Amino acid sequence: MASTRHLSHCEQLKDKNKDMKNSLKLDTNQSAETERCESIELDDEIRNLIEKTMASQSHEKSVAQGSVLSKRTSCSLKTCSKTDVRGHLLWAETSISSMESSAQQSKCLLLTKKKSISTDTLEQQIISLERQRQELLEVNKQWDQQFRSMKKQYERKLAEVKAKLDASQKRVRELEEEQHQNQQECEGLRGLVRDGFLQEVKEQEVQNEALHGMKEENKLLKEKNASMTRKQEHYECEISRLNKALLDALQKQCSSFHVPHLDKSDRNCKHEEMRTQLEVLRQQVQIYEEDFKKERSDRERLNEEKEALQKINERSQSQLSKLNSQIKACLKEKEQLEKQLKHQTKVLAVPTERHCIQPQVFLPPCANYGNCGLCHHYQDPWLHTTVRGIHDQQQHPPDYQWYVPDQFPPDVQHKANDSSSKKEVHH
Repeated sequence: MASTRHLSHCEQLKDKNKDMKNSLKLDTNQSAETERCESIELDDEIRNLIEKTMASQSHEKSVAQGSVLSKRTSCSLKTCSKTDVRGHLLWAETSISSMESSAQQSKCLLLTKKKSISTDTLEQQIISLERQRQELLEVNKQWDQQFRSMKKQYERKLAEVKAKLDASQKRVRELEEEQHQNQQECEGLRGLVRDGFLQEVKEQEVQNEALHGMKEENKLLKEKNASMTRKQEHYECEISRLNKALLDALQKQCSSFHVPHLDKSDRNCKHEEMRTQLEVLRQQVQIYEEDFKKERSDRERLNEEKEALQKINERSQSQLSKLNSQIKACLKEKEQLEKQLKHQTKVLAVPTERHCIQPQVFLPPCANYGNCGLCHHYQDPWLHTTVRGIHDQQQHPPDYQWYVPDQFPPDVQHKANDSSSKKEVHH
């Protein structure tokens, strides 16, 4: 019975010791939890207060550890007495009574010390913790205000960035559409310029062929004209020779009238010969006159054809100069369109952040294409020289002169008049 009582008393003391340890752990945990500050940097005063509270807690822990050691020694003695309980029952009872009295005394001392120490330290801890709580509340309020302001500022900046992003995306879409339209327009203009250029080249080739044909025809006409002039000179020489022969015959006839000693038969023979010669000469003169009239009509017809060909040549030269000017204008327009296309590609290659201002597209001025009416004429030096040569030819007449129709040349007409007057005198 005594041993069971002794064991139950030891178990009670162990339970009390455990309760005291648990209460000390709870106090230390509560003080540690109150001293924690999540995501807050404490100033120097708060750190000093925490150091003071930690020093007081360490002092309390040392006192509690001393009491626990004393209890452990009593418990160890009790366990030793348990082992000797069989042989020393009387001594165990006295030792148990003395141990109970000593345990009660130590318990009373610990309680009084703990109360006296804990009241002062707890009051200081409460004051320091209240001050820390107030400071932490103020810091939390400040951080809350700062967080709210930063949140609003961030939301405002986020909305601005989203608006800028939407505007830049819209601008990029517009620029892409403009680029697509410009590319289509440039392709259309290039096709038109290419078709117009090919058509103009074909027309120029046709004009060149026509001009070459006209030049060949003009060359043939010039050769014909030269042959006609040579024939005219030959005819004039022949007419002058016949006029001289006629004059010689007339002079001989006049001299024969003055010779009385000639016979009548001789005179009749000579007279018949003269008549035949005159008839031959008249026939020749008639033939020459017909040839002359024919050549003169041919010459007039050739002159008319030459004038018509010169007009056609001038017209073709003017058309050729216009085509050359159109080709130059088209080439300039093509270069301007290529430059504009390169500039637009460079502008679209720049990042979209820099395209805050809409770039203006400057189209080149319309050259002589379609029905715009802006025509730049350039004089062709070859055309200028050819027209000037034709004008000089028109101003300066040829060396030979044509006579009035149905009339002989002046020398022939003069000789014919002389011969007719002599015939009248003779008759």
